[in-house]
Amino acid sequence: MTLAELAALVGGEVQGDPQAKIDGIATLEGAKNGDLVFVLEKNNLSAALKSPASALVVIKGTDTGKKSAILVKNPRLALARILKEFTPPLFKVEPGVHPTAVIDNTAKLGKDVSVGALSYIGPEVIIGDESIIHPQVTLYPGVKLGKRVIIHSGARIGVDGYGFAPAGNIHEKIPQIGSVVIGDDVEIYANTCIARGTIGDTVIGRGAKIDNLTHIAHNCVIGEDCAITALVGFAGSVTFGNHVTVGGQAGFNGHITVGENTVVMAKSGVTKDIPANSVISGFPAIDHKVDLKYQAALRKLLETK
Repeated sequence: MTLAELAALVGGEVQGDPQAKIDGIATLEGAKNGDLVFVLEKNNLSAALKSPASALVVIKGTDTGKKSAILVKNPRLALARILKEFTPPLFKVEPGVHPTAVIDNTAKLGKDVSVGALSYIGPEVIIGDESIIHPQVTLYPGVKLGKRVIIHSGARIGVDGYGFAPAGNIHEKIPQIGSVVIGDDVEIYANTCIARGTIGDTVIGRGAKIDNLTHIAHNCVIGEDCAITALVGFAGSVTFGNHVTVGGQAGFNGHITVGENTVVMAKSGVTKDIPANSVISGFPAIDHKVDLKYQAALRKLLETK
């Protein structure tokens, strides 16, 4: 593709030769003639300008001298869109059912569905159009997936919630009769576990992205376009507003609400309700700026001893 064609894909402005031919995308260290390099950090610009790459993608207002470039508002977003043009599918997918697949006689398959080797499709699961379920995923009965959902290997959706009632010295199991409802355009990464509701459903909102090894307990409600990175743990009945961002290894106490547009820093322990538009960190999690002051004060205290 030409630089001009790629710029049109991302609404960018061409600086230099619009007809420069781009054969691939490369890292700064591996770039060669014909490659496009994305400058996502200012401190990489000098090395990028000296590289053999044919062109760069940089933030608007950047002077690239004689080096051809695409100028954009958001280089990372441009990376997401341009990479799609140079990325072949990981799997060759063709419509049809592999002869080793087992399909329940109550199942209804839509047009052009692809069912791979050794798959098992049982009853009472709904999977929306254009969804991709990777190998070794388990969807328990009653789970509902929206359109364009992607679930990566090893994820378990709809397992029983951890519900028990003390009965003397034993724990008596509480039947988990709810399910899991996942909205459109959700992506769930490897070995994540999402428990079904005890009564009512666990809900994952449209556009949410949930990273590897995350545990979401029964009756949690995750809002739209939330971004949850790896190793995050939720107790039951946590409610997120829309656009909440969570760093790795954070943990959430049960029956709390986190308001929309909140940022939860990595390793935070969230023990109470959090208002919208907050940035929090620490254990127990508090306003991030206050937490930083506490950490600085602690260091000073230790230094005086």
